[in-house]
Amino acid sequence: MCKQVNYSKYQKRVIKFLSDFLGSETPFSYERTQTNHLKVLIDGVPKPLYTGSTPSDCKSINNFMAEVKREVKASLAPVEEEKKPIHLPAVVQRQCHDKLIQSCVKSLRTRLDVMKTQEESNVLAAKNVSQVTDFRMEATKHAIKFALQARKQGSYIKPKEMREIEARILKHLNFMMPTMAYYADLLAKKDKYLLTAANTELMTETAQPLPSTLVTSEVIEAERQDAEPERKVQPEVVKVCSTEKDSATELMGMSTANRVSLLRKLTKTQALTLIDDINQAVALNRDEDVAAVVAMIKEKDLPLEAIISRLEAA
Repeated sequence: MCKQVNYSKYQKRVIKFLSDFLGSETPFSYERTQTNHLKVLIDGVPKPLYTGSTPSDCKSINNFMAEVKREVKASLAPVEEEKKPIHLPAVVQRQCHDKLIQSCVKSLRTRLDVMKTQEESNVLAAKNVSQVTDFRMEATKHAIKFALQARKQGSYIKPKEMREIEARILKHLNFMMPTMAYYADLLAKKDKYLLTAANTELMTETAQPLPSTLVTSEVIEAERQDAEPERKVQPEVVKVCSTEKDSATELMGMSTANRVSLLRKLTKTQALTLIDDINQAVALNRDEDVAAVVAMIKEKDLPLEAIISRLEAA
């Protein structure tokens, strides 16, 4: 979102205009849409503003700047009426801190994607949105510290002024980062998923197992000996009968409803493992068939050109 190397020359001009025009007072964020348009969100403006990537009209930048000024002026009109007159020294002091705030906001904007990932991981690990405030305040103080170290010279900042600077930078950061409602919804979805998985495992553990359709050779032999004691069953015959069918064959011999009912007893992890095993078995069979065909071609000494032409004709 914030790496400007991905933006066009026109869009970079728009971003610079927004930074200069809005200054440190009004937070804003921007991102590129799927159609390569630039989407701009400004605090206080009720709707997003859009502009192109490489417009053919040379007046596009002027039109967009005029639109931004109109929307910002309309959003600030009620606020300006309630403002009280400010003394000149306070205005001068405020302008001295504006550059520091803009520098910190620009630094935070370049690390926005990484901060979003870290913040989301912290929330999911702690299962609480209270981590968000501490994380953002720490990031704000970190940005201020590095901005002050980069300054060649600067005056002393009083604790009260520092708290005001932190509050203004934090306002920008809160506007650019996800809201508390987003994280609350994320935690609710995760809890719902975990509850569903736990209920599924509990139902699987408490469900009565279906009677097994497989009969071992020893059970068959014992039943036959009890029913017909004078008749002896050869071990070789039992062994052959036991190998004629396996669990996979008998599973496919069931009806679709019974097979689905049996597979529903599996957990999600077991079902995914079974799907992977089936795909692996299909791949092994395919490799074996290919090897058999290659061996037959070598044995018969068949020309590949004739085989390819026959395949194309088929």
